[in-house]
Amino acid sequence: MASIELRKFLVGTVVWGIGNQMVTVTQTYVIFDITQSALQLAILGAAVVVASVSMSLASGILADRFSRKTLLMCGSVMTATSMLMIGLLLLTGRVEPWHIQVAGAIHGAALALDWTARFSLLPIMVPRNILARSVFFDNSFFNLGRVLAPLLWGAIVHWWGYDWSYVVIAGMMALNFVIVATYRPLSSSIPTTHQAIWHDVVEIATVVRTNSILTGNLTFTFVNALLMGGFIYLLTPIAREVYNVGPGGYSQLFAAVGLGAFVGGLLLGFTGGFKRTGYALLVTNIFTAASAVVFALVASLYFGYAFALLFGLINAIHIGLGTISLQMAITDNVRGRLAGVYELAWAGFPAGGFVFGAMADSLGSSASLIIGCGFVILVTISIGIFNPNLRRLRMRV
Repeated sequence: MASIELRKFLVGTVVWGIGNQMVTVTQTYVIFDITQSALQLAILGAAVVVASVSMSLASGILADRFSRKTLLMCGSVMTATSMLMIGLLLLTGRVEPWHIQVAGAIHGAALALDWTARFSLLPIMVPRNILARSVFFDNSFFNLGRVLAPLLWGAIVHWWGYDWSYVVIAGMMALNFVIVATYRPLSSSIPTTHQAIWHDVVEIATVVRTNSILTGNLTFTFVNALLMGGFIYLLTPIAREVYNVGPGGYSQLFAAVGLGAFVGGLLLGFTGGFKRTGYALLVTNIFTAASAVVFALVASLYFGYAFALLFGLINAIHIGLGTISLQMAITDNVRGRLAGVYELAWAGFPAGGFVFGAMADSLGSSASLIIGCGFVILVTISIGIFNPNLRRLRMRV
């Protein structure tokens, strides 16, 4: 039973991952292509982050009160609808930049709902004794979607144009809706009675505030997401300005990041992680930032592929270790709310798009990314110095 449910969950993860990664690839490329403006990329990032932040905490409260499976299905409907509308506007020649930014905001809200529901649903889909490896494999299958999505996008653009990529995204999210409908959790996440909402908020705030492991990991998540946001949102102008490639090379660079992340997730799944988890979290974040710096500096496309792959691999290991340490530190009655806070930290991803897009408009893409990576390294060193509990964190392999 658990094995079958895990397999269905992982299939859903791949489909959902392809759909959502194609949104990021398509949205950033299309708006830059029709405007040639890094500032418009920044506005897109701002639209996504405002919607994502607004939804994050609310989705956490919802996930502890209602069916997480139903919430996940709702997120798929929101993304499918918004992307289909942009596809139709492109096909009829009526699209404007603000249309793409509004659709980005809807997707930001849907993604916050999706991430929260998925994070809190997986632990009730599998027995606790296989939870760690299930989380690692789930991350890896999500990253497989990150490999397949840009390759699929590149093929669609080559044969039909990027207009049709929006229609494919809508189809992928509709397929995810069907897959999620077949999930059969091992237990229910819906409590029989509900506390007042203010009590829910106070409870999760207390849990996070009093647990330095959670605090450190959430800080890591925000900082890492900020770097990932800058890296992903600036990949379009860097691909053009540094590597001088079009849609094909751009999609391949995206795929290299996803391939590295897929391999990193598999390594964690098969090995079970690192005993000295705290030190591994620190070291992997520093090396993630360092690989992004080199990526921004090298002009050879083949070296670019190599460092994009390295970036994805190390970052996936860092995220996987951080995710399971969060999952193992809490009980199911607050899991949805912690997932909401976790998603709030992930709002650094589109925030990175806004910050780095605005910086790139005046400083250039490569310089902006290098500045951001330096900030990430300084924050990581500070966490290592001032959070000894996180530094000493160990997990059984």
